[in-house]
Amino acid sequence: MKEIELKILNINVPAIRRKLKRLGLKQAMKPTLFHELLFTSASSKGKEGRFSLFRLRKEGKKSFLAIKVRGKKNVRFDVKRETEVLVSDFISTRRIIETVGFKVTRERQKIREEYVGRGIKIEIDKYPKLEPYVEIEGRNTKMVLNFLSAFGYSLKNTTSKTATEILKEAGIDDRKLVFRRKGR
Repeated sequence: MKEIELKILNINVPAIRRKLKRLGLKQAMKPTLFHELLFTSASSKGKEGRFSLFRLRKEGKKSFLAIKVRGKKNVRFDVKRETEVLVSDFISTRRIIETVGFKVTRERQKIREEYVGRGIKIEIDKYPKLEPYVEIEGRNTKMVLNFLSAFGYSLKNTTSKTATEILKEAGIDDRKLVFRRKGR
């Protein structure tokens, strides 16, 4: 699947939810804890190799294995080809990946909620130590731009940076970025 994405940073979550509702989008996922492990090959010495992301992610009770490959260079949009499969067991899948030579380079958690409609998917993401942001995803740039306009924003309000780039710019070390448990 081809992804065309833009992000709007430092959002007011209640205001965004109201706008999404006004535009007729429906909540497809209530706020859910995501736990993701990002891998690189031990032989790649930290380089990403042919793919831009190799990830195992637990979303609530479901787990997914994904690989993303960068698409054509596009200054304004983040374009990737993503292949993702449902896996039955997060821990066993991690063991398999590590057994074949991949190492966990980052472990992150976030809380995500998702809205859909008008051919668009909207995700509100909250990482520890970072202001929430919204990601607008569509099948093509025209669809994303049309929604962005209806949403009351323009391209100048957006970024195509990845979550990793956003966290790095904010001075947040994301090698192990997890929410603290209450009582600790």
